[in-house]
Amino acid sequence: MPASADLRFSDRVEEYYLSNKLKVILIEDKRSPIIVSSIWYKVGSSYEYEGISGISHVLEHMMFKGTKTTEPGEFSAKIKKIGGTENAFTGRDFTGYFQKTHKSYLELCLKMEADRMRNLIFSQEEFKNEIEVVKEERRLRTDDNPTAKIFEKISNQAFGMRGYGIPIIGTMKDLNRISVADLKKWYLNYYVPNNAILILAGGFDKGQAKELIKKYYGGIKEAKVQDYLEKLNHKISFKSIKVEDKVSEPLVLMSFENIRFNKENRKENYVIELLMELMDGGFSSRFTKNLIDDKSIALSTFISYDAYSRKRNLITIGGSPNKNISAEQLREALIAEFTNLVEEGLYENELVDVKSRLLANNIYKFDSVFYQVMQIGMLETKNLDWSMLDKYINEINSITEHDLINAAKKYILKKDYIFSVIEPKKL
Repeated sequence: MPASADLRFSDRVEEYYLSNKLKVILIEDKRSPIIVSSIWYKVGSSYEYEGISGISHVLEHMMFKGTKTTEPGEFSAKIKKIGGTENAFTGRDFTGYFQKTHKSYLELCLKMEADRMRNLIFSQEEFKNEIEVVKEERRLRTDDNPTAKIFEKISNQAFGMRGYGIPIIGTMKDLNRISVADLKKWYLNYYVPNNAILILAGGFDKGQAKELIKKYYGGIKEAKVQDYLEKLNHKISFKSIKVEDKVSEPLVLMSFENIRFNKENRKENYVIELLMELMDGGFSSRFTKNLIDDKSIALSTFISYDAYSRKRNLITIGGSPNKNISAEQLREALIAEFTNLVEEGLYENELVDVKSRLLANNIYKFDSVFYQVMQIGMLETKNLDWSMLDKYINEINSITEHDLINAAKKYILKKDYIFSVIEPKKL
Protein backbone atom coordinates (compact mmCIF):
# COMPACT_ATOMS: atom_id res chain seq x y z
CA MET A 1 0.00 0.00 0.00
CA PRO A 2 1.13 3.63 -0.31
CA ALA A 3 4.77 3.88 0.74
CA SER A 4 5.88 7.39 -0.07
CA ALA A 5 4.56 10.93 0.00
CA ASP A 6 3.67 10.94 -3.71
CA LEU A 7 1.45 7.90 -3.19
CA ARG A 8 -0.28 8.98 0.01
CA PHE A 9 -4.00 9.06 -0.60
CA SER A 10 -4.61 11.82 1.89
CA ASP A 11 -2.53 14.14 -0.33
CA ARG A 12 -4.45 13.25 -3.48
CA VAL A 13 -8.00 12.37 -2.45
CA GLU A 14 -10.97 14.69 -2.05
CA GLU A 15 -14.32 13.38 -0.90
CA TYR A 16 -17.66 15.18 -0.65
CA TYR A 17 -21.39 14.58 -0.96
CA LEU A 18 -23.97 15.95 -3.36
CA SER A 19 -27.24 17.20 -1.87
CA ASN A 20 -28.83 13.83 -2.70
CA LYS A 21 -26.15 12.15 -0.52
CA LEU A 22 -24.21 10.60 -3.39
CA LYS A 23 -20.68 10.18 -2.05
CA VAL A 24 -17.96 11.35 -4.44
CA ILE A 25 -14.28 10.42 -4.14
CA LEU A 26 -11.76 12.06 -6.47
CA ILE A 27 -8.28 10.48 -6.69
CA GLU A 28 -5.75 12.63 -8.52
CA ASP A 29 -3.00 10.78 -10.37
CA LYS A 30 -1.35 12.99 -12.99
CA ARG A 31 1.08 10.35 -14.27
CA SER A 32 -1.20 9.56 -17.19
CA PRO A 33 -4.07 11.16 -19.16
CA ILE A 34 -6.09 7.98 -18.58
CA ILE A 35 -8.99 8.07 -16.13
CA VAL A 36 -11.15 5.46 -14.46
CA SER A 37 -14.73 6.52 -13.82
CA SER A 38 -16.68 4.18 -11.56
CA ILE A 39 -19.89 3.90 -9.59
CA TRP A 40 -20.27 1.49 -6.67
CA TYR A 41 -23.56 0.37 -5.12
CA LYS A 42 -23.76 -0.99 -1.60
CA VAL A 43 -25.47 -4.21 -2.55
CA GLY A 44 -24.21 -7.70 -3.36
CA SER A 45 -24.94 -11.32 -2.59
CA SER A 46 -24.71 -10.85 1.20
CA TYR A 47 -27.77 -8.57 0.97
CA GLU A 48 -29.83 -11.35 -0.64
CA TYR A 49 -31.82 -14.23 0.78
CA GLU A 50 -32.99 -17.64 -0.31
CA GLY A 51 -35.43 -17.32 -3.20
CA ILE A 52 -33.61 -14.49 -4.95
CA SER A 53 -29.95 -15.51 -4.64
CA GLY A 54 -27.95 -14.19 -7.58
CA ILE A 55 -30.26 -11.23 -8.17
CA SER A 56 -27.51 -8.60 -7.73
CA HIS A 57 -25.43 -10.32 -10.41
CA VAL A 58 -28.40 -10.69 -12.77
CA LEU A 59 -29.15 -6.98 -12.34
CA GLU A 60 -25.52 -6.20 -13.21
CA HIS A 61 -26.11 -7.95 -16.56
CA MET A 62 -29.36 -6.06 -17.16
CA MET A 63 -27.63 -2.71 -16.64
CA PHE A 64 -26.16 -3.11 -20.14
CA LYS A 65 -29.52 -3.80 -21.78
CA GLY A 66 -30.76 -0.30 -22.48
CA THR A 67 -32.43 2.70 -20.88
CA LYS A 68 -35.16 5.10 -21.93
CA THR A 69 -32.59 6.88 -24.13
CA THR A 70 -30.15 4.11 -25.13
CA GLU A 71 -30.40 0.80 -26.94
CA PRO A 72 -29.15 -2.51 -25.51
CA GLY A 73 -25.36 -2.61 -25.82
CA GLU A 74 -25.11 1.06 -26.83
CA PHE A 75 -23.17 2.14 -23.74
CA SER A 76 -20.52 -0.53 -24.35
CA ALA A 77 -20.35 0.24 -28.07
CA LYS A 78 -19.71 3.95 -27.44
CA ILE A 79 -16.94 3.25 -24.95
CA LYS A 80 -15.33 0.80 -27.37
CA LYS A 81 -15.58 3.32 -30.23
CA ILE A 82 -13.49 5.89 -28.30
CA GLY A 83 -10.83 3.30 -27.51
CA GLY A 84 -11.91 2.79 -23.91
CA THR A 85 -12.75 -0.29 -21.90
CA GLU A 86 -15.61 -0.90 -19.49
CA ASN A 87 -16.99 -3.65 -17.35
CA ALA A 88 -18.85 -4.48 -14.17
CA PHE A 89 -18.51 -6.82 -11.21
CA THR A 90 -20.63 -8.18 -8.41
CA GLY A 91 -19.20 -9.12 -5.04
CA ARG A 92 -20.60 -10.15 -1.71
CA ASP A 93 -20.89 -6.55 -0.50
CA PHE A 94 -21.01 -4.42 -3.66
CA THR A 95 -21.84 -4.11 -7.34
CA GLY A 96 -19.58 -1.86 -9.40
CA TYR A 97 -19.37 -0.41 -12.91
CA PHE A 98 -16.38 1.32 -14.49
CA GLN A 99 -15.03 2.87 -17.66
CA LYS A 100 -11.35 3.39 -18.44
CA THR A 101 -10.83 6.08 -21.08
CA HIS A 102 -8.85 9.16 -22.04
CA LYS A 103 -9.74 12.04 -19.74
CA SER A 104 -11.42 13.94 -22.59
CA TYR A 105 -14.28 11.43 -22.51
CA LEU A 106 -15.17 11.86 -18.85
CA GLU A 107 -18.47 13.59 -19.66
CA LEU A 108 -19.64 10.70 -21.82
CA CYS A 109 -18.93 8.22 -19.02
CA LEU A 110 -20.72 10.26 -16.36
CA LYS A 111 -23.69 11.05 -18.58
CA MET A 112 -24.35 7.44 -19.54
CA GLU A 113 -23.68 5.98 -16.08
CA ALA A 114 -26.03 8.49 -14.42
CA ASP A 115 -28.66 7.68 -17.05
CA ARG A 116 -28.75 4.01 -16.15
CA MET A 117 -28.90 4.74 -12.43
CA ARG A 118 -32.53 5.77 -12.87
CA ASN A 119 -33.72 5.05 -16.42
CA LEU A 120 -33.08 1.35 -16.89
CA ILE A 121 -35.61 -0.53 -19.01
CA PHE A 122 -36.58 -4.05 -17.96
CA SER A 123 -37.33 -5.86 -21.18
CA GLN A 124 -38.79 -9.33 -20.65
CA GLU A 125 -37.01 -10.56 -23.78
CA GLU A 126 -33.61 -9.20 -22.68
CA PHE A 127 -34.18 -10.62 -19.21
CA LYS A 128 -34.89 -14.10 -20.59
CA ASN A 129 -31.68 -13.97 -22.59
CA GLU A 130 -29.52 -12.73 -19.71
CA ILE A 131 -30.87 -15.19 -17.17
CA GLU A 132 -29.74 -17.96 -19.51
CA VAL A 133 -26.31 -16.33 -19.79
CA VAL A 134 -26.02 -16.24 -15.99
CA LYS A 135 -27.17 -19.86 -15.70
CA GLU A 136 -24.47 -20.87 -18.16
CA GLU A 137 -21.93 -18.91 -16.08
CA ARG A 138 -23.03 -20.92 -13.08
CA ARG A 139 -22.58 -24.19 -14.96
CA LEU A 140 -19.09 -23.27 -16.13
CA ARG A 141 -17.77 -21.52 -13.01
CA THR A 142 -19.41 -23.60 -10.28
CA ASP A 143 -21.26 -26.74 -11.37
CA ASP A 144 -18.37 -27.91 -13.59
CA ASN A 145 -15.68 -26.69 -11.19
CA PRO A 146 -15.01 -29.09 -8.29
CA THR A 147 -13.13 -26.48 -6.24
CA ALA A 148 -15.85 -23.85 -6.64
CA LYS A 149 -18.49 -26.43 -5.71
CA ILE A 150 -16.74 -27.45 -2.50
CA PHE A 151 -16.24 -23.81 -1.46
CA GLU A 152 -19.95 -23.17 -2.04
CA LYS A 153 -20.84 -26.23 0.04
CA ILE A 154 -18.50 -25.12 2.86
CA SER A 155 -19.90 -21.57 2.92
CA ASN A 156 -23.47 -22.83 2.99
CA GLN A 157 -22.68 -25.21 5.86
CA ALA A 158 -21.00 -22.39 7.78
CA PHE A 159 -23.52 -19.61 7.24
CA GLY A 160 -26.62 -21.09 5.60
CA MET A 161 -28.45 -19.13 2.90
CA ARG A 162 -27.63 -15.78 4.43
CA GLY A 163 -24.68 -13.38 4.50
CA TYR A 164 -21.55 -14.90 3.05
CA GLY A 165 -23.26 -18.27 2.67
CA ILE A 166 -25.14 -17.04 -0.40
CA PRO A 167 -23.27 -17.69 -3.67
CA ILE A 168 -22.66 -14.57 -5.74
CA ILE A 169 -23.79 -16.38 -8.89
CA GLY A 170 -26.94 -17.60 -7.12
CA THR A 171 -28.35 -21.12 -6.96
CA MET A 172 -29.80 -22.67 -10.10
CA LYS A 173 -33.13 -23.06 -8.29
CA ASP A 174 -33.33 -19.33 -7.59
CA LEU A 175 -32.09 -18.32 -11.05
CA ASN A 176 -35.01 -20.30 -12.47
CA ARG A 177 -37.56 -18.34 -10.44
CA ILE A 178 -36.24 -14.74 -10.31
CA SER A 179 -38.64 -12.47 -12.21
CA VAL A 180 -38.41 -9.09 -13.92
CA ALA A 181 -40.55 -7.71 -11.09
CA ASP A 182 -37.98 -8.95 -8.55
CA LEU A 183 -35.18 -7.26 -10.50
CA LYS A 184 -37.03 -3.96 -10.81
CA LYS A 185 -37.76 -3.94 -7.07
CA TRP A 186 -34.06 -4.61 -6.32
CA TYR A 187 -32.97 -1.87 -8.73
CA LEU A 188 -35.36 0.79 -7.43
CA ASN A 189 -34.39 0.05 -3.84
CA TYR A 190 -30.59 -0.10 -4.05
CA TYR A 191 -29.62 1.87 -7.17
CA VAL A 192 -30.11 5.28 -5.62
CA PRO A 193 -27.53 8.04 -5.06
CA ASN A 194 -27.55 7.78 -1.27
CA ASN A 195 -26.57 4.09 -1.60
CA ALA A 196 -23.80 4.73 -4.11
CA ILE A 197 -20.21 5.95 -4.25
CA LEU A 198 -18.81 7.62 -7.36
CA ILE A 199 -15.03 7.26 -7.64
CA LEU A 200 -12.85 8.96 -10.26
CA ALA A 201 -9.12 8.40 -10.56
CA GLY A 202 -6.46 9.63 -12.95
CA GLY A 203 -5.43 12.81 -14.70
CA PHE A 204 -8.79 14.60 -14.83
CA ASP A 205 -9.40 18.32 -14.21
CA LYS A 206 -10.95 18.48 -10.75
CA GLY A 207 -13.05 21.60 -11.32
CA GLN A 208 -14.53 20.25 -14.54
CA ALA A 209 -15.16 16.85 -12.94
CA LYS A 210 -17.13 18.40 -10.09
CA GLU A 211 -19.30 20.40 -12.50
CA LEU A 212 -20.05 17.32 -14.62
CA ILE A 213 -20.86 15.17 -11.60
CA LYS A 214 -23.34 17.75 -10.34
CA LYS A 215 -24.81 18.17 -13.83
CA TYR A 216 -25.56 14.50 -14.36
CA TYR A 217 -26.08 13.14 -10.86
CA GLY A 218 -27.31 16.17 -8.93
CA GLY A 219 -30.89 15.91 -10.20
CA ILE A 220 -31.40 12.29 -9.17
CA LYS A 221 -33.45 12.11 -5.99
CA GLU A 222 -32.34 10.19 -2.92
CA ALA A 223 -34.64 7.45 -1.67
CA LYS A 224 -35.04 5.36 1.43
CA VAL A 225 -33.21 2.05 1.16
CA GLN A 226 -35.13 -0.90 2.60
CA ASP A 227 -33.23 -3.83 4.07
CA TYR A 228 -34.75 -7.01 2.64
CA LEU A 229 -32.41 -9.39 4.47
CA GLU A 230 -34.27 -12.08 6.35
CA LYS A 231 -33.13 -12.32 9.96
CA LEU A 232 -32.42 -16.02 10.26
CA ASN A 233 -30.39 -17.74 12.93
CA HIS A 234 -27.83 -20.21 11.66
CA LYS A 235 -25.30 -22.02 13.79
CA ILE A 236 -22.12 -23.08 12.04
CA SER A 237 -21.70 -26.84 11.64
CA PHE A 238 -18.20 -28.34 11.76
CA LYS A 239 -19.25 -31.62 10.18
CA SER A 240 -16.65 -32.93 7.71
CA ILE A 241 -17.39 -32.83 3.99
CA LYS A 242 -16.07 -35.59 1.74
CA VAL A 243 -16.94 -35.85 -1.94
CA GLU A 244 -15.68 -37.46 -5.12
CA ASP A 245 -15.33 -35.29 -8.21
CA LYS A 246 -13.41 -34.74 -11.44
CA VAL A 247 -10.02 -33.88 -9.93
CA SER A 248 -6.64 -35.36 -10.81
CA GLU A 249 -5.36 -35.15 -7.23
CA PRO A 250 -7.15 -35.08 -3.87
CA LEU A 251 -7.82 -31.63 -2.44
CA VAL A 252 -7.77 -31.02 1.33
CA LEU A 253 -9.43 -27.96 2.91
CA MET A 254 -9.77 -26.73 6.51
CA SER A 255 -12.13 -23.81 7.03
CA PHE A 256 -11.90 -21.74 10.23
CA GLU A 257 -14.39 -19.08 11.30
CA ASN A 258 -12.83 -15.60 11.11
CA ILE A 259 -13.76 -12.20 12.54
CA ARG A 260 -15.19 -9.42 10.40
CA PHE A 261 -13.07 -6.36 9.69
CA ASN A 262 -13.90 -3.09 11.43
CA LYS A 263 -12.11 0.03 12.59
CA GLU A 264 -11.69 -1.24 16.13
CA ASN A 265 -10.11 -4.61 15.30
CA ARG A 266 -8.16 -3.73 12.16
CA LYS A 267 -4.78 -4.35 13.86
CA GLU A 268 -5.90 -7.90 14.67
CA ASN A 269 -7.00 -8.39 11.07
CA TYR A 270 -3.62 -7.15 9.83
CA VAL A 271 -1.92 -9.67 12.13
CA ILE A 272 -4.00 -12.43 10.50
CA GLU A 273 -3.05 -11.10 7.06
CA LEU A 274 0.66 -11.19 7.95
CA LEU A 275 0.30 -14.67 9.47
CA MET A 276 -1.25 -15.98 6.26
CA GLU A 277 1.51 -14.35 4.21
CA LEU A 278 4.06 -16.04 6.46
CA MET A 279 2.49 -19.43 5.87
CA ASP A 280 1.57 -19.28 2.19
CA GLY A 281 2.73 -16.02 0.63
CA GLY A 282 5.08 -17.27 -2.07
CA PHE A 283 8.10 -19.44 -2.73
CA SER A 284 9.74 -18.57 0.58
CA SER A 285 6.63 -19.16 2.70
CA ARG A 286 6.54 -21.93 5.30
CA PHE A 287 4.03 -24.10 3.46
CA THR A 288 6.09 -24.01 0.25
CA LYS A 289 9.50 -24.36 1.85
CA ASN A 290 8.62 -26.99 4.46
CA LEU A 291 5.74 -29.02 3.03
CA ILE A 292 6.46 -28.88 -0.72
CA ASP A 293 10.22 -28.43 -1.09
CA ASP A 294 11.76 -30.04 2.01
CA LYS A 295 9.36 -32.78 3.11
CA SER A 296 7.50 -33.50 -0.17
CA ILE A 297 4.24 -33.81 1.76
CA ALA A 298 2.24 -31.52 -0.53
CA LEU A 299 2.10 -30.97 -4.27
CA SER A 300 0.51 -27.57 -3.73
CA THR A 301 -0.90 -25.43 -0.92
CA PHE A 302 -3.20 -22.43 -0.66
CA ILE A 303 -4.91 -20.05 1.76
CA SER A 304 -8.19 -18.34 0.89
CA TYR A 305 -9.91 -15.60 2.89
CA ASP A 306 -11.27 -12.04 2.67
CA ALA A 307 -8.91 -9.60 4.38
CA TYR A 308 -11.61 -6.88 4.58
CA SER A 309 -14.74 -8.81 5.43
CA ARG A 310 -17.99 -7.02 6.30
CA LYS A 311 -19.50 -10.10 7.93
CA ARG A 312 -18.49 -13.36 9.58
CA ASN A 313 -16.28 -15.19 7.14
CA LEU A 314 -13.88 -18.11 6.75
CA ILE A 315 -10.14 -18.66 6.53
CA THR A 316 -9.59 -21.77 4.42
CA ILE A 317 -6.18 -23.43 4.26
CA GLY A 318 -5.39 -26.49 2.24
CA GLY A 319 -3.63 -28.16 -0.64
CA SER A 320 -3.10 -31.39 -2.55
CA PRO A 321 -1.10 -34.20 -0.92
CA ASN A 322 1.89 -35.78 -2.61
CA LYS A 323 1.80 -39.39 -3.78
CA ASN A 324 1.41 -41.86 -0.91
CA ILE A 325 0.41 -39.03 1.49
CA SER A 326 -3.16 -39.24 2.82
CA ALA A 327 -5.57 -36.34 3.21
CA GLU A 328 -5.33 -36.74 6.98
CA GLN A 329 -1.52 -36.63 6.88
CA LEU A 330 -1.57 -33.39 4.90
CA ARG A 331 -4.12 -31.96 7.32
CA GLU A 332 -1.84 -32.72 10.27
CA ALA A 333 1.19 -31.30 8.45
CA LEU A 334 -0.60 -28.02 7.71
CA ILE A 335 -1.69 -27.64 11.33
CA ALA A 336 1.84 -28.59 12.48
CA GLU A 337 3.24 -25.52 10.72
CA PHE A 338 1.17 -23.30 13.02
CA THR A 339 2.14 -25.41 16.03
CA ASN A 340 5.82 -25.07 15.14
CA LEU A 341 5.45 -21.29 14.96
CA VAL A 342 3.90 -21.23 18.44
CA GLU A 343 6.46 -23.59 20.01
CA GLU A 344 9.64 -22.51 18.23
CA GLY A 345 8.96 -18.94 17.13
CA LEU A 346 10.18 -17.26 13.97
CA TYR A 347 13.36 -18.01 12.08
CA GLU A 348 16.12 -15.40 11.98
CA ASN A 349 15.09 -12.40 9.85
CA GLU A 350 11.77 -14.11 8.99
CA LEU A 351 9.59 -11.30 10.36
CA VAL A 352 11.48 -8.64 8.38
CA ASP A 353 11.31 -10.75 5.22
CA VAL A 354 7.59 -11.48 5.41
CA LYS A 355 6.72 -7.84 6.13
CA SER A 356 8.85 -6.72 3.18
CA ARG A 357 7.17 -9.25 0.90
CA LEU A 358 3.65 -8.29 1.93
CA LEU A 359 4.29 -4.55 1.65
CA ALA A 360 6.12 -4.83 -1.68
CA ASN A 361 3.25 -6.82 -3.20
CA ASN A 362 0.71 -4.23 -2.09
CA ILE A 363 2.75 -1.17 -3.06
CA TYR A 364 3.34 -2.53 -6.55
CA LYS A 365 -0.41 -2.86 -7.15
CA PHE A 366 -0.91 0.85 -6.51
CA ASP A 367 0.97 1.72 -9.68
CA SER A 368 -2.36 0.97 -11.37
CA VAL A 369 -5.02 3.70 -11.36
CA PHE A 370 -7.64 0.99 -11.69
CA TYR A 371 -6.35 -0.81 -8.58
CA GLN A 372 -6.52 2.43 -6.60
CA VAL A 373 -10.20 2.71 -7.52
CA MET A 374 -10.83 -0.94 -6.70
CA GLN A 375 -9.15 -0.76 -3.30
CA ILE A 376 -10.97 2.39 -2.21
CA GLY A 377 -14.28 1.19 -3.63
CA MET A 378 -14.12 -2.17 -1.85
CA LEU A 379 -13.37 -0.46 1.45
CA GLU A 380 -15.99 2.26 1.16
CA THR A 381 -18.81 -0.11 0.21
CA LYS A 382 -18.03 -2.06 3.38
CA ASN A 383 -18.27 1.19 5.39
CA LEU A 384 -14.49 1.26 5.89
CA ASP A 385 -12.66 4.57 5.47
CA TRP A 386 -10.16 4.84 2.60
CA SER A 387 -7.81 6.78 4.92
CA MET A 388 -6.85 3.42 6.48
CA LEU A 389 -4.67 2.86 3.42
CA ASP A 390 -2.22 5.54 4.50
CA LYS A 391 -1.79 3.90 7.92
CA TYR A 392 -1.30 0.39 6.58
CA ILE A 393 2.50 0.35 6.35
CA ASN A 394 3.01 1.59 9.91
CA GLU A 395 0.46 -0.86 11.25
CA ILE A 396 2.04 -3.83 9.46
CA ASN A 397 5.48 -2.76 10.68
CA SER A 398 4.18 -2.59 14.28
CA ILE A 399 3.27 -6.30 14.31
CA THR A 400 5.50 -8.44 16.52
CA GLU A 401 6.41 -12.12 16.73
CA HIS A 402 4.21 -12.32 19.83
CA ASP A 403 1.24 -11.01 17.81
CA LEU A 404 1.68 -13.71 15.16
CA ILE A 405 1.98 -16.49 17.73
CA ASN A 406 -1.15 -15.34 19.52
CA ALA A 407 -3.08 -15.21 16.23
CA ALA A 408 -1.96 -18.73 15.32
CA LYS A 409 -3.24 -19.97 18.69
CA LYS A 410 -6.49 -18.03 18.61
CA TYR A 411 -7.64 -18.45 15.00
CA ILE A 412 -6.19 -21.83 14.03
CA LEU A 413 -5.01 -24.02 16.89
CA LYS A 414 -7.87 -23.32 19.33
CA LYS A 415 -10.61 -23.31 16.69
CA ASP A 416 -12.88 -26.01 15.39
CA TYR A 417 -12.92 -26.20 11.62
CA ILE A 418 -14.76 -27.76 8.70
CA PHE A 419 -12.54 -30.48 7.25
CA SER A 420 -13.28 -31.08 3.57
CA VAL A 421 -11.77 -33.46 1.04
CA ILE A 422 -12.33 -33.89 -2.68
CA GLU A 423 -11.18 -37.31 -3.87
CA PRO A 424 -10.74 -38.19 -7.56
CA LYS A 425 -13.87 -39.82 -8.88
CA LYS A 426 -13.43 -43.54 -9.36
CA LEU A 427 -13.92 -44.70 -12.93
